[in-house]
Amino acid sequence: MSLFFNLIGLIVFIIISILIFTPYFNKYRLLKNPENRNSSYYMSQEMFFLIFIICTAPFFFGQFSLIKYGFYFLVLINLLITGRINIRIDLIVGVYLLFFLWLVVTSVYSQSYYDAILLLIKYIMPLLSLWLGYSAIRGRYDLYYCLKYIAKYAVFYALLIGGVSAVFMPWLYFSPIGNMFLKYAGLADYFTAIFIVFFILHWITRRKKYLFGAVWLLLSTLLEVVRTGLGGMTLVVGLFVGSRYKLKSIPYIAVAAILFIGIILYVPSVNEKFFGPNAGQMQVVDFINGDALSLDNIQTSGREFLWNLVIAKFYEPSPIIGAGLGTTSHFVKMRALDINAPALLHNDYVQILCDTGIIGLVLISLFYFAVVVKVFAYVWRRHVDFWVKVCGIMSVASLAGTAFSMGFDNVVSHSMTSLIIPFIFIGFFLKFIELSKYDTLSK
Repeated sequence: MSLFFNLIGLIVFIIISILIFTPYFNKYRLLKNPENRNSSYYMSQEMFFLIFIICTAPFFFGQFSLIKYGFYFLVLINLLITGRINIRIDLIVGVYLLFFLWLVVTSVYSQSYYDAILLLIKYIMPLLSLWLGYSAIRGRYDLYYCLKYIAKYAVFYALLIGGVSAVFMPWLYFSPIGNMFLKYAGLADYFTAIFIVFFILHWITRRKKYLFGAVWLLLSTLLEVVRTGLGGMTLVVGLFVGSRYKLKSIPYIAVAAILFIGIILYVPSVNEKFFGPNAGQMQVVDFINGDALSLDNIQTSGREFLWNLVIAKFYEPSPIIGAGLGTTSHFVKMRALDINAPALLHNDYVQILCDTGIIGLVLISLFYFAVVVKVFAYVWRRHVDFWVKVCGIMSVASLAGTAFSMGFDNVVSHSMTSLIIPFIFIGFFLKFIELSKYDTLSK
């Protein structure tokens, strides 16, 4: 039954994606001007497609997931070739291209060319998504409707396949329909990537309902006790308030930190998930000393053993250049078949280190640094376009949450679910920089 629903879902996904670029969808692209309800404007087909991609990101389609990846990749390549996606090169894109070119080099000596090619596709899709975001957005109305739809669907997903459903409606959560989606950690990573959207919408509209929406997503992650999601969301909030309020944000960041520590210490299910046999033994002083969240105290569910295993097998023999792209993931999959275990490493940085060596890890770190430098070069200016500031803060907060998730989950493996989202926001940021200089659409 699940196979049938996944197949039907994939077919519908492909059909809608194609129809978006036909005149049939023109009527859906005519939207009300949010500042003047008596006038309307046309959303571009590229933006309509982008919204569709983000809002359907949790659809995983089980064994058909690779077809979804392949189709999305081909559509993006087609849009690029036909000129509907414009290539934008700057500091951020340039550093990521260096990282990607190194991945290409390491794929030459990979022990599994199939896995190397899959990873190259998964790593190039964020860059293509950045260019799609850059090309699709034309002004603040596009941004508003894009974020509004993302928030609306996220609230629905939190009910349908999130913690609320898992705890109170397991009949739906584990149903064939529920199995069409990427749930638990994958969904939590998606929520982390888009969590900033609710705070940006509240900033733009001053409507408190978006803050309630953020609490709703946090509740979903809390009920499922997804530690990575809780940590990522806390980081997103901290970066948002720190970027927006600067020194005035210290009290808010302190409250967020206290809330995070309180959840870990005093919510029994979370405490047990974090500390395992040591649950109930950690105190506030342990957090102050910095010992509580060390790997020695946190329960890693056997992940640390696998990390050490692949590091010893693939990184240590060749620490500078690694064992080749795809080598680690291929080994983990083969090992999982032998011992009947999940084929998951739960750490993208360990995989990068083992596959591409210190060079790969340094290059991805330089990419993060480039984003932070460029964003804050604009955000901290006294006179900067409001929409440049909004998109800059949104992109760096989303990227930080996603980068955190990569340290404990398989974010790259599900790149269409969460990894592409901060790149899309970076594309928005780069476009609004241009609009603020040469256009009046962002004014």
